Amino acid sequence: MRKIFPFLIYAASVFVSHRFLTEYWVVGPVFGAALLLANSEQVFKKLSFQHFLFLGASTLIYALVLWISNHGWKFKEDWIDMLFGSTTAAIAVGSLLLPSIHALLFGTDFKAVRSVSVALILSWYGTLLLSWLHETIGIKLHIDYSLVAVALWQGIYLKRLKPASG
Repeated sequence: MRKIFPFLIYAASVFVSHRFLTEYWVVGPVFGAALLLANSEQVFKKLSFQHFLFLGASTLIYALVLWISNHGWKFKEDWIDMLFGSTTAAIAVGSLLLPSIHALLFGTDFKAVRSVSVALILSWYGTLLLSWLHETIGIKLHIDYSLVAVALWQGIYLKRLKPASG
């Protein structure tokens, strides 16, 4: 049960986050809570103010990601927009900010944070590449790439970064 509980938390977080993708007041706290619950053995031994700050930071950072994505810029060429558009910039900002805040709150090594941030950003570009290939080749199979992106991003984060226990 100890091994399956974090996976169930991850699956629930991905499902809810994907369902409410444009609602920062849902996705931010759900992901923050998922991180804490998936590591509940360590976290709840000594719940601290930092854990609650992480929930707030997760919410505010996701709100910023949505704001940048929705109020940003759009290029005339789709491929340039995919590589450098406001949604990609928003994902990069969130992928840099949340792990950095994580490190400040929980004392995580910045080397680990850097590698996680790079992996998170690369997961976005990988999803974009798969989506582009899917469209270019014309495969007649429905794949929800926003779900793929959410699942990859949250999976990488939850697997690689853990909250300290106070």
